Amino acid sequence: MLTPARAAIAAALAAVLLGMSGCAVKVPGVDGNLVDDWQPMAAPAFQLPTAGTCLDRGAQPSYNPSSLLGARVECDRPHSLEVVMTGTVEGNAAQASEPPAEGSEEATAAYASCSKAVTDYVGGDWHTGMLAINVQLPNRTPWGGGLRTYVCSVYALSDIYGSSTNSLAKTSLKGSLTGAAPQALRCIDVNGDKGKDNWWGDIRALTQIDCAQPHEAEFVGVVQVGAGVGGALPSLDLLEKWTTDRCWPAIAKYLGLTESQLDTRTDMGMAWDGFSKADWEAGERTQRCFALFVPGKKAKASIKGLGKKALPV
Repeated sequence: MLTPARAAIAAALAAVLLGMSGCAVKVPGVDGNLVDDWQPMAAPAFQLPTAGTCLDRGAQPSYNPSSLLGARVECDRPHSLEVVMTGTVEGNAAQASEPPAEGSEEATAAYASCSKAVTDYVGGDWHTGMLAINVQLPNRTPWGGGLRTYVCSVYALSDIYGSSTNSLAKTSLKGSLTGAAPQALRCIDVNGDKGKDNWWGDIRALTQIDCAQPHEAEFVGVVQVGAGVGGALPSLDLLEKWTTDRCWPAIAKYLGLTESQLDTRTDMGMAWDGFSKADWEAGERTQRCFALFVPGKKAKASIKGLGKKALPV
């Protein structure tokens, strides 16, 4: 049995509880439903670098927004990447729990969009310059947070086989294949060894050099190799055959010769830049073709239109 004091306390508690229940008198402007007054949490906002932003960060397959923003530098300072555009992963792939894998339809589509955007950005087919492109998809953490944006960048090469360097990017690469075209491929210095057959054996690097300087190779153009062919990266022998079938005619045309006339020259051969597994899986099918001179012969001028004349050594 409650004492009068405890009965008074119990009555007061009952009144409080009654006021909190759905049977209480409603306060004007309040519907009595606490649940529907909570607003859903907004998706996290991700800040990304815009086109023209230069980054002190090397080419990578994925990114975290904070790492990109933390790598921003002025384009007149040495930098590795220059952002050209951003795109969005859409469709079923956007609903997946993980970012698109390398070689997937979505990753290939992103590479194709990036390639076109970079060509527009630099003012010419980027394959004809000392340039390469990089497509970065969000890594798992921001992807899990709802980020579906990929970042497309261009970067300068120190050699044709894909090495990048800060020393070649101290200004913006925008328009770098127009006008004086500072990034355009022209004459090439070869870093390699002579093989047993007195031709080139191991070639380690192909680097840009002024055509007035002694050089051992010259860029003649680009060709499509394995267009429409999917699957795994073909064997080196097959790629070499495909490339020879296309590059050799390009070299002959550059010199102003027929293929049979070029066949008779013993002072000239061919070099090309090859595909990496990642290049091939991304859908890259463009190869750079170079006229390669016999070891020990260095031309001091361009060989374009040279015809049957001797190398200008």
